[in-house]
Amino acid sequence: MGSKQVQEPEPNLAQELPTPTIQSESGISIPAKQSSYCWSGTCADYVGGMDLLKGHTLVPVLVGEEVSIHMGTDIPPDEWDLFEYTEEKIEPIASTNGTFQLPKEPGTHYYGASVRWTSSQDSQVSLGSTSFVFAVRVVEKK
Repeated sequence: MGSKQVQEPEPNLAQELPTPTIQSESGISIPAKQSSYCWSGTCADYVGGMDLLKGHTLVPVLVGEEVSIHMGTDIPPDEWDLFEYTEEKIEPIASTNGTFQLPKEPGTHYYGASVRWTSSQDSQVSLGSTSFVFAVRVVEKK
């Protein structure tokens, strides 16, 4: 007789699309705008990047601060892609599980993030994904 392989059930993600909480190390809350997502069987595409941030109020954050993004889910995302929009280009940003360092130079910075949860049985199978954009005005310490 052959052995039967038992598959573990996938973890249950919340039915509601997760909303990111973005905060600087000094406690400043940075608002985000929802972008494209696929969650609980529903997908939506948004016009990308900086266009979503037109008219967005910029939050002042100190140069070089660490910024952390938390998705508010019991199950952490498997994939994080963070990037900065610069003069019609998209530059990837080094991050560790949604945490990254702001630049050391003052100025306005526009960011985007794409987050994905994948199947433990097959990393090519997405359980859900979401993306969002946010902007900050990096300022010198007073």
